[in-house]
Amino acid sequence: MFLRNCWYVAAWESEVAKDAPFARTVCGDPVVMFRDEAGRAHALEDRCCHRNLPLSMGKVEGSALRCGYHGLLFDAAGKVVEVPGQTQVPPGASVRAYPLIEKWGLLWIWPGDPAKADESRLPHWQYLADPTLAVARGNDAKPLPMKCHWELNNDNLLDLSHIVYVHPTTLGAHGIDRTPIKTERFDDRVRMWRFVPNVAPIKLWASYMNMGDIKVDRWMSTECELPSHCTVYVGFAPAGVHKPEGPYHSGAQLYALITATPETETSSFMFYAQCRNFGVEDAEMTAKFVRDVKVVFGEDVTVMEAQQRNGAADPAVSRIDINADAPAIAMREIVRHFQSLESNR
Repeated sequence: MFLRNCWYVAAWESEVAKDAPFARTVCGDPVVMFRDEAGRAHALEDRCCHRNLPLSMGKVEGSALRCGYHGLLFDAAGKVVEVPGQTQVPPGASVRAYPLIEKWGLLWIWPGDPAKADESRLPHWQYLADPTLAVARGNDAKPLPMKCHWELNNDNLLDLSHIVYVHPTTLGAHGIDRTPIKTERFDDRVRMWRFVPNVAPIKLWASYMNMGDIKVDRWMSTECELPSHCTVYVGFAPAGVHKPEGPYHSGAQLYALITATPETETSSFMFYAQCRNFGVEDAEMTAKFVRDVKVVFGEDVTVMEAQQRNGAADPAVSRIDINADAPAIAMREIVRHFQSLESNR
């Protein structure tokens, strides 16, 4: 069961060229995206209403899509405007059009009721356009495919204690998992945060910044907005500079913007980017960030896919919860609540 009345990332803007249709499945729906003559992106049901050939197997003509089977021409609203060999278009000749917004270098799709599409419900990812931050688009501006349910990504990011065990050589530091977390729950999102005093800095960052063997205070938070838009805010500064409650006005800071777009019930796409306040003009550092973080997120995907396999093998197996699960449990409750609202309408 998918949550449909919300925005998902359908693609990076660079994935959809001006001269060719682009196919992706979102929430179980085959979707084709293309750009019109002005460069504006559109999204349609990836199916010709004549004989069901995917429209992504056709071609872009001006501001329309030509089916690659019998040549029916579809406009950006999904309506057939031409049928080769006849003057009249059959009544009802159309396919579904999806609301699509291009913002911050991403294409956002609304797979639910078009009348409810509200741009104000996009996540707060303005960091992608902040000139004071260096932006590293994850995986060279392509999504990471994941053979797992999209909510496992929420679970993973709302419990960052896993970095001690999953990413010990890059992000982890002992002590993080021993520090209590705080959870804040809102109508459509959950926020988790912790402050960890007097520990080693983030290993990967320390290597970029040529730091010695020093102790720092680390902070980390995850705010997860419906359905799966996670803003992970992490950083560190010399021990004693900041109060635990913040604000954190100095030190190395990064916003990791991560979301999982459902493909099917058991597969999804991870889109992510990192926006940092250090080495802002250092293109070499940004390229290294992209390479190194791809390895880190690959480790996450390996874990989540293994969870999916085990869960599918025995769906009734018993599980326990621990204190660190509080944010993930709260987020799942919010998702279930909104799913029930959709199913009752």
